[in-house]
Amino acid sequence: MKAELLDVEGLRGLWSRVFSIPTGCKALDRLLGGGLLSSHVTLVYGERSSGKTQLCHQVVAHYLASNPQALAVYIDVDLTFSPERVASIAKRYGVSSPREVLSRILCYRPATFEEQDRVLDLLDEAYERSPHGLVVVDSLSPLARGEYGVAVVEMTRTLSSHVRRLQEYAIKRNVVVVVTDNVRLAKAREREFLLPVSSQALELSITRLRLVRGPGNLRLCRLEASPMLPEGEAAFLIKEEGLVDL
Repeated sequence: MKAELLDVEGLRGLWSRVFSIPTGCKALDRLLGGGLLSSHVTLVYGERSSGKTQLCHQVVAHYLASNPQALAVYIDVDLTFSPERVASIAKRYGVSSPREVLSRILCYRPATFEEQDRVLDLLDEAYERSPHGLVVVDSLSPLARGEYGVAVVEMTRTLSSHVRRLQEYAIKRNVVVVVTDNVRLAKAREREFLLPVSSQALELSITRLRLVRGPGNLRLCRLEASPMLPEGEAAFLIKEEGLVDL
């Protein structure tokens, strides 16, 4: 993206085009100030079975069911995208033809991190033909982690470049970008805590959500960092019809 100096009017113009995509779960939407913002990257991270992919399916299904002409992109790095799950959630919103909803999803399954990064070029070309409003990357770091192993510096540099490209794409096309990530154990001052695998590659401008698994179907979402929103948390349940309020 070409660097340019923006004055107040230019910044106001950029902000005026920003929109939000509700998740369809009232508790989460209140936490997010109405939904997931466009021209912005939101990271959702958590341990295994914390609900990251469920949240992605929920957002895609609700967005497409609520906007009959909308298109979404799903970059399925973890090979966990389930058309059946999206269809079952979409029915909750009165969709008579789940197949039609699924036809409006572009799904990519990169096999290497190089392919994952190259998908952004394909998206730019696809947007010219058929504009999409939502991009999901599930998840961000496994391919890079598998390829770089213990070479943490090189992996961080590569992930940082990829995250920056995602940010630039979100701004250029004014789309909502949601990425998920797994966790790693970190230690500081004799304390242990969990961080996203990609934590050292993340930009301060990214909104960071952590999902925590509770008893049964209960999940907790913590808004840990955002350039625009206050910290907070919201609880919800994962059911057959998707993410629902308590």
